[in-house]
Amino acid sequence: MPELLPQQNSVPSPNANARVRWSWVRRFVTRVLVLFERYPWLLPLASFLAGVLSFVLVRRGEGMARYIAFTALLGWPWMLAQGWLRNWLLRRFPSKWTPYGLQMITQSLQQEVLFFSLPFLAGATQPDIGQWLFTGLVGLAAFISVIDPIYEKHIADHPARALLFHAYCSFVCALVVLPIAAKVQLENALPLALVITGVWILLGLRGAWRDLSTPQARRLGFTAFVLAPLALWLLRSHVPPAGLSVTEGLVTQSVEDRTPGARLQTISAAALQARGAIAFVAIRAPMGLKQTVYFQWSQNGHKLDRIAAEIQGSGKGGWRTYSRKRNFPADPRGAWRVDLLTPDGQLIERLRFKVQ
Repeated sequence: MPELLPQQNSVPSPNANARVRWSWVRRFVTRVLVLFERYPWLLPLASFLAGVLSFVLVRRGEGMARYIAFTALLGWPWMLAQGWLRNWLLRRFPSKWTPYGLQMITQSLQQEVLFFSLPFLAGATQPDIGQWLFTGLVGLAAFISVIDPIYEKHIADHPARALLFHAYCSFVCALVVLPIAAKVQLENALPLALVITGVWILLGLRGAWRDLSTPQARRLGFTAFVLAPLALWLLRSHVPPAGLSVTEGLVTQSVEDRTPGARLQTISAAALQARGAIAFVAIRAPMGLKQTVYFQWSQNGHKLDRIAAEIQGSGKGGWRTYSRKRNFPADPRGAWRVDLLTPDGQLIERLRFKVQ
């Protein structure tokens, strides 16, 4: 009779386990890509609704908004390290579907950031031409990101344009999401966003430079790469202060227990000299955020006083603060304006009244 050998339990090798894990990852990624290809509107819609929900929660002073904002940051590492990750994944997954999948991931993350940010930018936009243009540009970029023929023809197929578009999305993400998710003050979020944008352009400049084949194209590309961050810095005062919104703002002559008196739209020079004027605001900000703001008083377009105040994220009613002005020119008549500004000059609210 043949000798019976003892049975041994087979133990899968580490390489076999790794192959199983990568096979599962491939199947999952393929299913996600197929889902987004079948329903291309799904991610932009979900991102926009998440932005609206987070914006509403911020206006109510809910800390839950921070956790929703963190979801918008999940894809940020990919956005910042896309070039390196792309090359690594192309080596790890040498398939004809890999470049298509990588482009879809990048485009989807851009859609997520832009559509998440839109409600915050729209809610913070004041009657200022620069703020209207900035918010409109974000809306245009969001529109381009969801129209595949336009995106692929004018953005994805041109490395230089793709680099600038991707850098702009990273700038918007840092500008809008960091104050909400990480409690970064606006005067720090804006320079940080610009630094990230500049670093991103430098990291991707080599690949984009090869796309610029003619001397004229390289001159134009170099000018665009240099001027884009510089223009954003010089025009920073026209960027909407995303995350801050005024729920109540008026000019009055009395405040009791942080409750303003009657609203003034027109006041006599004698009454103004006798009792002065108070610019009162209630500001909603992300929970835990501490921020310095400034009341800028102007008469007939001439800036007079700049008074600082401290605010912080609070409950449903917002943080209530005011600026009282008692010293006025000998002739105070004319059109007065009180601008509520961030340290970088971003307009939060504008109050007006007339002195007769």
